[in-house]
Amino acid sequence: MRDWPLSRVAGISALVFVVILAALTALRTWNLSPPTPVQSLVIDGGAVLIGAAVAVFVYRGGSVVAGVVLALGPSLAFTFNLFVPVAAPESAAWVVYPLASGVGIALLLGGVGGTVGYVVRRAREEQRTAETS
Repeated sequence: MRDWPLSRVAGISALVFVVILAALTALRTWNLSPPTPVQSLVIDGGAVLIGAAVAVFVYRGGSVVAGVVLALGPSLAFTFNLFVPVAAPESAAWVVYPLASGVGIALLLGGVGGTVGYVVRRAREEQRTAETS
């Protein structure tokens, strides 16, 4: 995983953005949205999965910056799905809110996941070094 260029990570993040946004938009369009407690559980579970995915990515050799880019796609999909249908009639400037919040969430989840992955990777490297000595 050390050889993955940032463009490939960005492509995967973009693909996840499209898939999640399409699924959430389809649920909204077909009036199949689950009750609010279920939606909250899905969002919380999604956040945990994003953080865990970034942690595994960084643990396996990816950079923390690439981990944040990886978290950007799903974070933007969730925030755009939340804000744009409500704010679209108001003004095009309202797109700034989901963009800014999506980037903030990606920085938070990517930073936490990246930090966890990096710390575990370093601890594992230290353990291997101690075992070989």
